[in-house]
Parts: sequence; structure tokens; C-alpha cells
Amino acid sequence: MADTDYPLLVFPEPAPADRARRTPPRGRIRHPGHGKQAQRLVPQFQRLQEAMEERRLSLQDNSLGLLPEKVLVIETIGSIQDFIRAVEKIPGLEWLGEHDLEDIDPAYGFEDEKRPDKHLSGQLFLVMTDQQALSQLRHLFEQWKDDDQTKFTNGLAPLKRAFKYLHTIRPWGAEDRIRETGILDDWRDRLEHEASDVPFEVELWFRRNPERREQAASQLREIVASHEGEVTAQCVITDIGYHAILGRLPRAEVQEIIHTPQALVNVRLIQCEEVMRVNPVGQCSVRLSEDTHTEPLSDEEIARIVSRRPPADGAPVVALFDGVPLAGHRLLDNRITVDDPDGYEAAYQAAERLHGTEMASLICHGDINEHGEGLAGRLYARPIMHPQRGQFREAIPENVLPVDLIHRSVRRLFESDGDEPAAAPSVRFINLSVCDPARPFVRDMSAWARVLDWLAWKYHILFIVSAGNHSRDIELEIPRASLDTLTPDEREGAVIKALAEDTRHRRLLSPAETLNGLTIGALSQDASQPPPSSRLIDPFVQPGAPSVVSAHGPGYRRSIKPDVFFPGGRQLLMEKLGTTHSRATLQISEVSMPGQRVATPGNAGQLNRTGYTRGTSSAAALASRGADILYRLLGEISQQPDVNVPEEYYVVLTKALLAHGAGWRDVLNRYDAVLKNTKNSRVFKEYVGRFLGYGSARLIRVMTCSDERVTVLGYGDLHDGEGAVFSLPLPPCLSALNERRRLTVTLAWLSPVNTRRQAYRVAHMWFDPKNIIASRRLFADHHAVQRGTLQHEVLEGDDAIVFQDGDAITIQVNCRSDAGDIGDPIRYGLAVTLELAGEDQQRLVPYPVYVEVRDRLAIRVPVHGAGRI
Repeated sequence: MADTDYPLLVFPEPAPADRARRTPPRGRIRHPGHGKQAQRLVPQFQRLQEAMEERRLSLQDNSLGLLPEKVLVIETIGSIQDFIRAVEKIPGLEWLGEHDLEDIDPAYGFEDEKRPDKHLSGQLFLVMTDQQALSQLRHLFEQWKDDDQTKFTNGLAPLKRAFKYLHTIRPWGAEDRIRETGILDDWRDRLEHEASDVPFEVELWFRRNPERREQAASQLREIVASHEGEVTAQCVITDIGYHAILGRLPRAEVQEIIHTPQALVNVRLIQCEEVMRVNPVGQCSVRLSEDTHTEPLSDEEIARIVSRRPPADGAPVVALFDGVPLAGHRLLDNRITVDDPDGYEAAYQAAERLHGTEMASLICHGDINEHGEGLAGRLYARPIMHPQRGQFREAIPENVLPVDLIHRSVRRLFESDGDEPAAAPSVRFINLSVCDPARPFVRDMSAWARVLDWLAWKYHILFIVSAGNHSRDIELEIPRASLDTLTPDEREGAVIKALAEDTRHRRLLSPAETLNGLTIGALSQDASQPPPSSRLIDPFVQPGAPSVVSAHGPGYRRSIKPDVFFPGGRQLLMEKLGTTHSRATLQISEVSMPGQRVATPGNAGQLNRTGYTRGTSSAAALASRGADILYRLLGEISQQPDVNVPEEYYVVLTKALLAHGAGWRDVLNRYDAVLKNTKNSRVFKEYVGRFLGYGSARLIRVMTCSDERVTVLGYGDLHDGEGAVFSLPLPPCLSALNERRRLTVTLAWLSPVNTRRQAYRVAHMWFDPKNIIASRRLFADHHAVQRGTLQHEVLEGDDAIVFQDGDAITIQVNCRSDAGDIGDPIRYGLAVTLELAGEDQQRLVPYPVYVEVRDRLAIRVPVHGAGRI
């Protein structure tokens, strides 16, 4: 007997409560004795004093009237409470930021009491100091050195603890300004392949005083001029603490820097105290396939595809920030509104409008081979890239700061400019299928991710961001000659292991670390038929595993990233030929198929062609399409009698629903068999989460309910210290039943951010999923799920639990401040599903889980399923 499709239900208004208390476990750290610690730090303070004197001498003849300042790097073992307040009480010290530290080797007497060989964690504080402030800081240290019981006045007591746990104090130097930025590699590559001047991007320390910011910018312009270069752009966004300058240097100057080992010592740009980092120009490019094969669509095929949902004039809900789409393509005609205030369209020929056209096609129609319905409303498209001929890619122009471009593009959507009205205030989701290949996420939030998080909170929108693609060769841990002897299962295991061990080179690409946004990974899955070839290798035995090109997590502060996976096309591989490599090595195949079938320009700009695409860009576009469908489904629910889901909660509910159907299922078993060992078994869920996120999304399961599966939605807003209790009635048909039950709970919200604090996320919301009928946690690590703005938990149970009619599972949503005071209340969306977990089991008479929960909620929502995906 087939299940009946039922509509989603909505919780009654939750009961208010005080938030639950959390007591996170803390390890105990041994520290060196006072005498040993004081003796060890004396030389470090002496070197600081010497560095400040050198700085004073270097500024004696400066024309800008600059005073000598230094950025201090203060690294501690463990965290120091109220350190910021103490720093700000010393005149001349300016707080710049802080970061978490991990994997610190135990040394100098610092060690974990229970496991002396365990790596330690701590904090890194960044402080700007002048001579007077440094002298006072050193004076306080001398007091503590002579007597660790001395009393510090005026709120400076936290400095005593800082001295006790201080690991290192030093100046921010040239190596810090280029470490992990890739600037030198970028310059080498440009010198080899380009004949023009070399671009760079400098991110300055953000000074809260506008006059100090202008002084810093003037100093940098003077330094760039001394290198015979020029400054081409500047951007200041005070809300995210961002101040950056774009410029160019002559090739000869860069050649001297690259080819002279000691040149960095004399490069004023890299030595400048106002400079936080020198980065490659963030072009945020998308690499295009060199296979230009396309297929024509017949008039009959076009009519059939378009007729599934004719073009609509509805206000756009989804925006696409990408390359210029071919809006006149027969499949996209009258479906896209292109807004191009920067005139990027003029740089394109029709045949070059590749990436934007493909992403627009996926958002509007999905994979054409899947036969889905068209988008209900129009798609807003804002070009942010132009073609780079000769490099076969589209990229943000080099004379534009990407953060500035995104900021301006989003503001234009929602704010008027003089007599010009807001461009598309109805937009709720912004698709970013682009990323910066030069900036893999390491530890700190990129400026681009910071601006996305701030804009998401300010305008209450959801950014749907691709995790990024990596096309590196895959080197297997087997001899080259052994590749042909592997079974498909053995080869799959070798590929999974090789990708995991190469994680350092396959990290998320900024801005995929966004905290408020939804980061999308790609599944090796599509509906196409690959061409027969003896050289082509499908690395996976079954579809549904993460694609070999999809970037890995974790996210900021080890949060779950990517959040969820959508189909991104099967990426085939080829064996690397030759004898220069000893291990079997697989390379990315560039053949046009398999993949997702999309509208694309023909080689001559034809308007009726299709091609195939693959990767996380495609997956993000499908997620944006899903967001539009779910958003409109919420609108249908809200039109029913006795139901009131205010529109201001649609975004967070959509965010929750996009992840609500996700799970690892059988993919976890494949990763478990290959990667789990005695060293990582205790933390395996957290470890494997960086590859699998929350799992693959299944939207069709969250759009309707069945006899044995009920999904209930909740929403609300909370201040710091508040909680809200939702009650899910237990269906009597499950009492004493010895069958596998599953409870899935997903909570989503958007948080303000504090870019000056390492905690970053201002609002932390969470729930405790413990319950009586499904007590066993599946999939993601229970600590990692609380580090972002999306908590998704799946639990199962099969014990015969007896309960009474009227009993309920209570789910309390809690809110607390994390990195600053919460001003406006925090909106959240909640989705809860209770089901019998045997999805494929058919019963003559199904258990009436849905009906019994619906009747006990006393709410009926007669909205039936939306269109196919």
C-alpha cells in the first residue's frame, strides 16, 4: 500500500522558558612556575622595546607626521577572560582582534594535566601599541615578575593571568603579512605568464578613528609610489572592520622581490606597520571546461521544457551574482532580469557567456535531463565577472575589490540611490557559485565571508555559496602498475583515502566559510549517460558520494562545512600517463559528459544549445532553485485558514528545510571502512564531518509528509537568556512498538557578527535533542553541530517504549550571547520530523503517525505538495 502525501504541519505558539544552562567541559592546563615563566619572558619584552626603537628611528623624517606604533602578537595557552577590557584601559593600546589557536606543542612547562603529550589550544590577541603604552605594559610585567601576588588597579587584573599563561609576545612582522596568503606564488606565476604590471591587494589594520584610517591610507599610497607603483582602489566597510587597498607594482620591482632572498627586508610595502596582510588580487574566478561541445535543442524539445512552467512575471526571490548570462537563450527568454550597472556585459561576446548562463539554467530548470518544472518567478542576475581571454576563465575584474563589489551589489538590491529605487527588494536568496581559488580557508574569516555574514543579518537574506572546486591530481597510495589490478570497490577506497590525506590542498575556498550562509558541496550524481571509453574512470561504485573536486571543511572554529550536498555531476577521471611518477595517479577528465545538462551559448552564440557542467557551482545553483521552491511552499502554507507563518520567518525556515532531509546514510559506511582507525575512532564523527557535512539534501522528503512520517515547523525570535519550548505529541500507535523510529530536528538562524572577537558569532542558539523514543545520535558530531548557525541532528531508537496518550517530546530552543551583546531579537526556524525509519518497508496497513500527531496538535494545514524538483 503506497503512502499518501500529506501537507506539512505547524507547531502552536511555543511556551516561553529560561534558556538551558550549558557547562562545556574544560581541561586543566599545567603552567610553568612564576620564576621560570618570568625569566623566559624577559627577553621577549626586551626585543619588543628594541623593535619600537627601530620603528621610532625609521619615522624620524616621515612627511606624514606619523608616530611610532607596533602591532603586538600576544599568544596565550588557554583563554584569558576580560582581556579586551584590560587592554582598552591602557591609553595607547588599541584592540585589533583575536583568534583561536590550536595544535600548540606542549613546551616551557605548559601541558595538559591528564595527557602531557596532548596538543594545547589557546588564543592569539592583536593589539596596536605606541611607545607610552608599551612602556606601561612592560612596567606591569616587571611588577608581576617581582611579585606574582601584586595587585593591578583600574581593571587590569586580567593581565596577571595573561602573564601567567603567556606563550609568546612579539611584533607582527613581514612573515605574518604574507604567511598563507600565496602572494609570492601568485607573483611568480604572473611574472612567468603575464607581461603587465603586477596587481596586489593590501588589507590594512582597521582603525576605528577615521583620521587614523586616512593617515594609514596616505602612508600606503606614499609607500606604493616609492616602489613606482600606483593605488587603483580603496574600500572601507566599518561594520565588518574592513579597510583594503588595491594597487599595482612594476614587473621589475616584483622581480627583485622574488629573486632576491633578502629583498623582503627592504620592501616597504611588506614592512609597513599599517598592513595586516598582502594578498593576491581576489579575482574569484571560475575555470571553464576546454571541451566546447554543445548539442542543439529542437523546437519540440524547447516547447516541452518551457511548457512545464511558462515564464512568469513574479518578483524575483533568487538573485544570481555571476558572469553575464545569455538572457536571450530559448530556455531563459523572459525568465531573467539582468541588472548591469557596471557595464560588464560590454566585455562579453555571446559565446563567452558560459558560467552565468549555465547557473541561470540550473536555477530556472534544474538538470534538463531531470524534467523538472521551471522557476515560479523571474531570476535577478547581477554580473560580477568578465571574461579573461587566453586563460579560459571568467573572473572579477582586477581593478575591483571583490568585497566592495559584493557590498555594492547587495545594497543596490534593497536600498534606493537618489531617484533610483531599490533594484529587487523581493530577493531573499543570493546564489554565489564563485569563489577565490587563491584564498583557501585556513583559520581566519576572509573579508568576503565577513561581508556576507553581515549583509545576511542586515537584510535578512540567505547566501547560498559553493564550497569550491579542486582539480588537483589524485595520487593513490599504490604503485602505478597496480592500478589495473584493483576492483572497483578497492579503487573507490583508494580514492577516498587519497582525497582525505590531501585535505590540506582541498580546503574550502573563500567565501565558503561564511557562518550565516549555506555552503554547498557537490555530489557525484547526475542523470546523463557518460560516453563509452576505456580510459575514463568513475571513481565511485554507487552515486551519492562527494565529488572528487568538491572542497572539504571544516569551517570557522571547526563548524560543520560544507553544510549540505546537492548533485554536482559525476566527475570522471583518467590515469596519468608517463613513467615519471611511481604511484598511480588519477587526473580530472575534461570530456563534456557526464554532468548536468544546461542551457549554454553555442560556439557562435546560438540560442538553442545545451551542454554539460559539473562541480560545486552546479550544486549551489540547484540549492538556490530548491530555496525558491521551499520559500513559495511556505507562502502556500500561510494562505490556509488558521495558519499564520509570518513572511519574516520564511528565510530561516527555508534554511532549515534545505538541510532537514540531509543524512549520510550508506556513504558513511564507505568512509568508515576506509578512514576509521584506532587513532581517530574517538573523534571519527567530527573528522569525517569535514568530508560529508550534514550529508546529501533530499528536498522531496521535506516538502510533504506520509502516513508514517510527519514534519512540523516552528518559528519565533529570542533575546539573550530566553528559551522557547515546542511540544511534539507522541502518536499512540508507536507506544510499545519494537520498530526503528527516527527523530530529525533542524534549527536555523542568522546571527549578527562581531569581527573584533574570535567567537565572531554574536548569537548562539541550540536545542538538546535527547528524547525517550529515539535516543541514539546518528551522523554529525554533537559538539560540531553547535558551532555554526545551523544545528541538524538525527536520532534513532528501536526499544519498545511505553508512553501514554498525551505524552510529548519537548524541544527547547535556547539563545545566548556569544561574542557581544544581542540587540534585536534573533529569528529562528525549526523543523521536526518523526517517522518510522524503514523507508522501503511496505505495510498493508501503515501506522497512522501523521494523523495522530496532526490531531493532537489541533492544527490542520491542507496544503498539498508543490511541483517536482
